[in-house]
Amino acid sequence: MKIAIFAAGTGGHIYPALSIAEKFGKENVIFIASNRAVERKIYKNSGFQVSHLNISGFRGKNLFEKFMWPINLSICILATIFLLIKHRPQSVLLMGNYISIIGLISSIFLFKDIYIHEQNSILGSANKLSLVFAKKLFTTFPLDEKKEHNFGQPIRSAFNTLSYDTYPIKEHILVLGGSQGALFFNDQLSEVLNNLDLNEKILFQTGEFNKIKQTEKIEYVDFIENMPEIMAKSKFIICRAGASTVAEVQSIGLPAIFIPLPNSIDDHQMKNAKLACTDGGGIVLDEKNFTMEDFSQKISEFSLENFQQMSKKMGKSIHLESAEKIVNEIK
Repeated sequence: MKIAIFAAGTGGHIYPALSIAEKFGKENVIFIASNRAVERKIYKNSGFQVSHLNISGFRGKNLFEKFMWPINLSICILATIFLLIKHRPQSVLLMGNYISIIGLISSIFLFKDIYIHEQNSILGSANKLSLVFAKKLFTTFPLDEKKEHNFGQPIRSAFNTLSYDTYPIKEHILVLGGSQGALFFNDQLSEVLNNLDLNEKILFQTGEFNKIKQTEKIEYVDFIENMPEIMAKSKFIICRAGASTVAEVQSIGLPAIFIPLPNSIDDHQMKNAKLACTDGGGIVLDEKNFTMEDFSQKISEFSLENFQQMSKKMGKSIHLESAEKIVNEIK
């Protein structure tokens, strides 16, 4: 069967969608995304057919852009309807955010079967709206919603063959601000880490818009392609708490210091992080309470932990079969 997958915004939406798509096969999937540079970079080497729409989210726009947004949305809906007629998928899968609104309206118009995936610990606005029309809702965390199937977060197949024990000798500490980077990480956290006396070198993903001078302690990179292997070679990770990052950390069993994005919608990253650390495989630091001294002390103390024990507490296998279970439910 053919399926159209609507996935846009950041790697947190796109990577799970790609994992699901792999199970359907490249010839059976069309992706519909927006036109942002980070999306094009992720999709570029995927091998899937992708149509990019000239649209972005509503939040953060000026008055004129907000006025024009519904007009642009209507144009994108019409373009999507023609795409769906051309490719004739039997079903659509909506991965959340603004692109899902386009997918929802187009699919209702063409009487397509609608499925949803919610990555976070709180149902997003687009998915709340879509749930009324959807056949099934797939979730990463249990949400106690109607039509829900809690199968975990689909992750890249490369994670299936790797764990914390794959590489006994750890090469680095990994710092991951997300596929777009994080200004707090690149500024304040970078300064904290440069002043700490840690045994391992630090591999620090900054995002493509943040150029930082290399230091003896920290290797800065724009983007990490081979994330599964890099995570498996890490002693521990310092990162945000988007659902994809949390799921990948859990699948490896990688001890973690989560610093949730403070302005995430409904504070879902804080909830994601706390759920992930329930068994003691990591800690959560609140960026809102940041001081140089406090974060330095907590990261130094964390670096002395028994990471083998923490790895066992962090490890979760639910995500490894998530994509296959979702595909079986749709088929």
